[in-house]
Amino acid sequence: MRKNTGFTLIESVIVIVIMGLAMVTITQFLVPQIERSANPHYQTRAAALAQSVMSTMLARGFDEYGDFTGGDLRCGEGIAVGTAQQFCSEAVDTNPLVNELGDDGEAIPDYNDVDDYIGCWEPDGANGCKDLNLLVGDGSGNTTYRNFRLDIDVTYQEVDLIKHIVLTVSAINQIPIELQAYKGNY
Repeated sequence: MRKNTGFTLIESVIVIVIMGLAMVTITQFLVPQIERSANPHYQTRAAALAQSVMSTMLARGFDEYGDFTGGDLRCGEGIAVGTAQQFCSEAVDTNPLVNELGDDGEAIPDYNDVDDYIGCWEPDGANGCKDLNLLVGDGSGNTTYRNFRLDIDVTYQEVDLIKHIVLTVSAINQIPIELQAYKGNY
């Protein structure tokens, strides 16, 4: 007499159903983890971009009408040496549509004060923004910050004394990172 060994059809079906349920459960836990695995990478890169641009901005002067030669007077304190401007850039002129804060028409390497950076920045100047490649690229027009957007706003915290800088970095499907700083008229 020979004894039959092996699995019956019912045992095989039960194993297949259990394995299928296990695979569905595992994939439900793994797929969201895979999607979120890029989050720390994007957050780190966004923070590095924000810190780099903020450091560059804070190294610039307070206002375009300031005395960059190291004179005794600053804008807002009388006529600064070498300038014909007694006051700093106006936040709002007599015409509410005119705002003197912002770039003065110079090229990005020639930006000399913090409010020159106002606006949005995206790679290749997409969506009507300024070109992020020119701001943080290697000079060849290339940047490693694809899918990033930088928004910069500069306002007076206290007219002629302190400017408030708000820098926001956004990446696709990520929570924006915001840095704030103050630039004093010193």
